[in-house]
Amino acid sequence: MQKQTIIISGPTASGKTAVAVELCKKINGEIISADSRQIYKYLDRGTNKEGVLSDNGIRYISSVPQHLTDIIEPNCKYSTKKFETDSEQIEKELLLKGKVPVVTGGTGLYIKSFLYGLDELPDADEKIRAEIQKEIEEKGLESVYQKLLKADPVSAEKNKGNTQRIIRAFEIYKLTGKTMTEFLNKKTKKNRDFRHFVIFKDREILYKDINNRCKLMVNSGMIEETEKVLKMGFKKDSPALTGVGYKNIISYLENKITKKELIDIFSAETRQYAKRQITWFKSQPDIIVLDGSQKGLVDDVLKHVS
Repeated sequence: MQKQTIIISGPTASGKTAVAVELCKKINGEIISADSRQIYKYLDRGTNKEGVLSDNGIRYISSVPQHLTDIIEPNCKYSTKKFETDSEQIEKELLLKGKVPVVTGGTGLYIKSFLYGLDELPDADEKIRAEIQKEIEEKGLESVYQKLLKADPVSAEKNKGNTQRIIRAFEIYKLTGKTMTEFLNKKTKKNRDFRHFVIFKDREILYKDINNRCKLMVNSGMIEETEKVLKMGFKKDSPALTGVGYKNIISYLENKITKKELIDIFSAETRQYAKRQITWFKSQPDIIVLDGSQKGLVDDVLKHVS
């Protein structure tokens, strides 16, 4: 009987979910989502959620259950440590039921925490955070970014363009004198049998797929979805709305950019994000690389699992 937990990761638009769904159907598996954007309720189009959300709070994709999507409100925060705890609990429950856990997503830090654990980050310090916010208001985000770049270049580069993550990394440094990178560098393999597969595509093909996907998202409901969430009373600086895509939609709604500029910026920032994901996953231990341009990836996975 299949006993290994399987991880399917890779950059955005690499085809992870399709592989995971097909795999689950063959091995009696269920998906544990490792996506830091799909955790938010009401935001489906801009986070590429698939399937249907059931009344029990679990999303189903072609009858395959997907856990840890749609679990928090757009204005709430969800830590990597919380994901580590929640995903491990679901893994235990699935194994007890004789199911195969298939952890699937592109949030590298989530997957790293699940496999190796992380040193717990310090709690937020409102005073220090207020000081950082004040500097951003007076001098712009670039001022804080440059300081973080000197103190913690790894975190600065990984989170470039992500305001909340830059603030958090700089806050940790000011609070502890240690970098976020130091806190996150723990690599002690947990006591589980797993196989970690990473899907990579040819860069040119991947970028073309990203461009097409971003354009489709904008033209098929992402703007209306953002408007709906804002009308529900959630502020534009809510954590769910500050990431790539939604922040660009908000700029469009505020008439700061045209629709063409929206699509161009959204696509460019998503390509940059994918580039960082590729760098991250290539540096991870214990990975088995799959060629996303080839067919039969599920069969390739099955060759490596027991």
